[in-house]
Amino acid sequence: MKPIFKCELHYFPSPHLYQIYDGFEKLRRLGILDLSVKRAKGNLEKPLLNVTIDNKYTVVYDTLDGFNWIKGSVEENLEYFRTNINADFYFKRSFTTELVDIKSGNCKVYPLGLNYTFRPEGKYPKTPKEALKDTIKNNPVISKYYKKTYFSYSEYEYPPILNKKKQILFLERLWNPDEVSSEHEKAERDCINQNRMDYIKICRNQFGSQFIGGLQIDDFSNKHAKDLVVPRSLTNRGNYNNLLKSSDICIATTGLHNSTGWKFGEYVAASRAIISEPLEYDVPGNFSCNKNYLTFENENELVTNLNYLLKESDELYEMMRNNFHYYNNYLSPDK
Repeated sequence: MKPIFKCELHYFPSPHLYQIYDGFEKLRRLGILDLSVKRAKGNLEKPLLNVTIDNKYTVVYDTLDGFNWIKGSVEENLEYFRTNINADFYFKRSFTTELVDIKSGNCKVYPLGLNYTFRPEGKYPKTPKEALKDTIKNNPVISKYYKKTYFSYSEYEYPPILNKKKQILFLERLWNPDEVSSEHEKAERDCINQNRMDYIKICRNQFGSQFIGGLQIDDFSNKHAKDLVVPRSLTNRGNYNNLLKSSDICIATTGLHNSTGWKFGEYVAASRAIISEPLEYDVPGNFSCNKNYLTFENENELVTNLNYLLKESDELYEMMRNNFHYYNNYLSPDK
């Protein structure tokens, strides 16, 4: 098969972009792409990937949380996007139609969709730190002690199978407001933290052993919500992945800059039913509320929706099936 496209990918190591790197490699292996990789000096805090297609078109893949190109207000960021984006095609993870209205020139802007992170396939350039980790991981003597940080995409994939005992999953983290300088960012983190703590408390109270949830352990969580912190054994990647597949219903909350969190993509990849705070941004395809997820804006709505899915097994299973089909049509790395 003769490749359809010639692509030059400007690579830099960023977990936000691993899903895209993996997709390009899969298309290369299918013979669809003639792919070359050029090492670039990217900013890990600003994960934007540039790809040149057929030596003619510039494509940008933007996996930033929200409108967050520069430090400043939403309005200032939108003005930055309007005046500084130079591409033929722009795929934005946190997408709204507002971007289409303000984009400059002939640039075409599209939703990139949900993301989740895993170790990409392919021989991408490695930093010295990554190379050292690979050396350690491949050493037969000490590999069994190596902490596995990332999985392959296939380790998240799971069919829509109902478990014998219906289980609810909500494992989250808190964000330290002292790590940001602006007052609106501090307020955002305070709001996210309070909501997550409140939701964990109400679910523990209402659903008991049927609910597995809590906060990832770190210094900030230990100081402010020690009673909600769960052991590392629950949040390490291997055990978390098993918990994800054994839980029929997963809860999602809004991330930084109103973004849709990585866990949402993981839930869809594993064909789970989802109850989420309202989504701020659009994704490709026919992904919609009441079909792929239910929404809640307060504790009462969360509990009501959880009780509904626990009671209505047919509706629960249908949502799992819908997410399975969506993943295979829109979210898998090659798509």
